[in-house]
Amino acid sequence: MVEKYLKLNEQQKVFFWLLVIGGIGFIGLCPLFFFYNSKGYSYPLGWLIGTAAELIGWWSIMKMGDALLPESGDPKDSRNVILYVVIRFAAYIAALVIAAICTFRSDWFGGFDGFNFWTAFVALIPAQIIALVRSSRKKIR
Repeated sequence: MVEKYLKLNEQQKVFFWLLVIGGIGFIGLCPLFFFYNSKGYSYPLGWLIGTAAELIGWWSIMKMGDALLPESGDPKDSRNVILYVVIRFAAYIAALVIAAICTFRSDWFGGFDGFNFWTAFVALIPAQIIALVRSSRKKIR
């Protein structure tokens, strides 16, 4: 497992750590399914939708980087940059809008309040922190 991790490039290592943080956060919030008020299930599910949007966003960043700096020199890849930007922001917006409607206007979804806005919002933050920490560690070395 360690050998596979060491073979990953920088973007793939960030993606790996996003998966780890997303999994740990979800497992950490899972007790709220049972030990919180009647809406406790919305916190881990909000984290899950936020983590999914964050992973889609980071995937699109990786693909955009590959399209901007193609190793093959194929100009078709550079045409897809706008598509990857749209995918990233559409994932962020969709996750936050769905979670906001579930949290603040659940009657719009027929009373469905399965996703908490605040945990979805916090789940989007680790990508920037991990990328910042990894880039600062690289500059220090």
